[in-house]
Amino acid sequence: MNRILNLQRAALGVHPAQLLAAFSLALLCLSGVSTWAASPDLSTSVPRGGQRGTDVKVTFYGNRLDDAQEVIFHEPGIAFKDLKVLDAKKVEATLTIEPDCRLGEHHLRLRCASGISYARNFWVSQFPNVAEVEPNDDFDAPQKIDLNVTIEAEAKSEETDYYLVTAKKGQRLSVEIEGLRINNITNNIAIDPFVTILNKDRFELASADGSALLKQESILQVEIPEDGEYIVEVRDSAYQGRGRYRAHIGTFPRPTGVYPAGGQAGSDVEFTLVGDIKGDYKTKAKIPTRTAEGTVGVSGENGGQFPPSPNYVRISDFGNVMEVEPNNSNTEVKDVVALPQAFNGILEKEGDIDYFKFSAKKGERFRFRVFANAIGSPVDPVMNIYDANMKSLGGSDDADGTKDSRVDFNSPADGEYFVRIKDMLDRGGSDFIYRIESLPSEKTIDVTMTEMLRRNLQYRKQFNVPRGGYYTMAVNTTRRGYSGDLVFDIPELPAGVTWEAGAIPKTVSQFPILLKAAPDAPIAGGLYKLKVKGTDPKNPVEGLFKQPLDLVRGPQNGVEYYTRYNNDLPISVVEEMPFSVTIDQPKAPIVRNGTMKLKVRAHRKDGYDKKITVRFPWKPPGITTPATMTFGEKDTELDYELNANSSAEINNWKITLIAESDGGKGLMMTATPFVNLSVEEPFVSMKLSMATAKQGEPVSMVAEVENLREFTGQADTQIFGIPAHATAEVVKIDKGTTNLSIPIVTSEKTPVGQHKNLFCTVTVVKDGEPILHRVGMGGVLRVDPKPKAAATAKPAEEKKVVAKTAPKEKPLSRLEQLRLEAKKAAEQ
Repeated sequence: MNRILNLQRAALGVHPAQLLAAFSLALLCLSGVSTWAASPDLSTSVPRGGQRGTDVKVTFYGNRLDDAQEVIFHEPGIAFKDLKVLDAKKVEATLTIEPDCRLGEHHLRLRCASGISYARNFWVSQFPNVAEVEPNDDFDAPQKIDLNVTIEAEAKSEETDYYLVTAKKGQRLSVEIEGLRINNITNNIAIDPFVTILNKDRFELASADGSALLKQESILQVEIPEDGEYIVEVRDSAYQGRGRYRAHIGTFPRPTGVYPAGGQAGSDVEFTLVGDIKGDYKTKAKIPTRTAEGTVGVSGENGGQFPPSPNYVRISDFGNVMEVEPNNSNTEVKDVVALPQAFNGILEKEGDIDYFKFSAKKGERFRFRVFANAIGSPVDPVMNIYDANMKSLGGSDDADGTKDSRVDFNSPADGEYFVRIKDMLDRGGSDFIYRIESLPSEKTIDVTMTEMLRRNLQYRKQFNVPRGGYYTMAVNTTRRGYSGDLVFDIPELPAGVTWEAGAIPKTVSQFPILLKAAPDAPIAGGLYKLKVKGTDPKNPVEGLFKQPLDLVRGPQNGVEYYTRYNNDLPISVVEEMPFSVTIDQPKAPIVRNGTMKLKVRAHRKDGYDKKITVRFPWKPPGITTPATMTFGEKDTELDYELNANSSAEINNWKITLIAESDGGKGLMMTATPFVNLSVEEPFVSMKLSMATAKQGEPVSMVAEVENLREFTGQADTQIFGIPAHATAEVVKIDKGTTNLSIPIVTSEKTPVGQHKNLFCTVTVVKDGEPILHRVGMGGVLRVDPKPKAAATAKPAEEKKVVAKTAPKEKPLSRLEQLRLEAKKAAEQ
């Protein structure tokens, strides 16, 4: 990492030429503090894949990549060499792909001296990679290619790409696209692939817009009807493409399903791959003990070739039960099995319904879960469970945000039961494969990390630990069937790195872990395992960290489109930061319904003068704080206030702060060492009586004091929440105080009315530090109006005699005049 040069130090005792060089370097450094490196941002790579058994030169694109040192791979089979930094946005490296490398999707990261990047995917094919040659958007002038190649191309808006192949009658022509999954464009889908196979006369043999197996990615197969030339058309389904794609075009098999859809961990299983246009075929595979996603890919060779990507099957701790036809009704099922088991079958025709029979004892609990859509099957399952008399005990269509079903079963009595499955729309076919697992209640621990930035699951999920510094993360633990304390375990770490964490109490599901790098730790890193274990040796349980990799997010507002999972925790040692932050160890506890001000200190190096923001990644139960606090550009101290509610958990907790600062190239992050925070019961409690005063008069508010714990000396007591234009004195209490009178003075301007929610603070001093309590919550002070002064009699005044005059007659209206004239005329 570059440093901001101290000119005075550099100038001492050097030759003028050296001084000039030093001065020039200083100007370069001081011209922008961007010399402080921040975590790298890897966006994509080109090409997006390569052929196994070859070397491929790849360019990585992103930001802050100018200190790149290594390519890290999540899966075996790929290595790198000849890494070269081109500039801050581009890095070149040659990837060596082993001949037996697994086909399909792999995941990699760039490790820089400043940290490890997000994970991005890279794809391995069995065929030579061929670049798209423009122009190829005219049907009559397509790009001519050999069969069995992988095209690396770019989709453009309102454009269609055409590829010309020569094939023989009876040959299988297969196309598989990697498009949506290989692009990382913020909140957008780069390409939703649409594929068509046509003859030279523009007659369409087949087309595909998505698939059950690969969701929005297209796969397509035809059997060539006659020798000749054929056109493969690739485009975005809405003509809006703006990203890269890979098109596998050749004679390879492309099964759309695999049966059975899973196997027992550690066993060898023979699978039937179904749905290929040339017919089904078999392959054997070893089932691993576990994976992050609970599945394993099965890829079977056929005619010397493999599918471009595997079909995935489930890994279970129990065996398989295969459907035996006929089983379309409960009366046709003969075999009864004891749980747990995995029921496997195929809805082979329209309207097909499958039943299985199992036995259970009263009180036994099992979670029945269907795996169909999740493993690429077209089945939209509906599952029901019945007793021996076909009384329904539960049913499910979609569950847990998926198209697959789930039913929690609690056996009401010893006996036999049925599970039934069908397609929601009564569809069927040779690849309508399903698997129903009956999962018993087991002890498990899920280990994840908090989503720290909305719709960004990889944000701050890399432990980039600065030399001589710290990094922290809050880890989530979800217990099932286990309620005891837990502890962390990281079996391996980079050289010079250690970790620290307390035991996770049984009442807590989230807890911090802190990593520290020695000042001389090598700049290096990799992928490591984070485990969480139970502390009871008689009740063993263990969980492994699982991280989601949200590789594609699209509209609207960053919805997850494509996410994979792994068990790897990226940890690296990075260059020393230009700042560090510490918390002064509190000498006194925080008490329930109390507050504390933590003294936080910023240690700036080499004149670093940028703002530093600190936040708690985790807080003990019942403790609240401001979301963040910030050191000004030259500040070195601040007070971070903690508040404990009435139910804050009593314990001695380890707490730390994350500190972040932008030195000009993005955020740099570190953490403080742990300090201990003791949460204790309060020393006193108090109950305030209602007080009444008139404006301008003093009043005493009486309080009942209960001493809960002994303390030495006197404690200051101050009342808060009193109205404006009123004052109150600080009064003293000691361990023997049981009643307290708090003088309050009102003024003529004090607002009239009931003033509620008064409370007191009581400050007990221990080991020279204040322990602040909030007590007497809900006090009331009533202020009445100031009494009015009595009215004084006014002197009598002489009465003046005023002569009365006759009131003027009101003139008659015209109507009244007419009535009067009519009356007089009648009297005559």
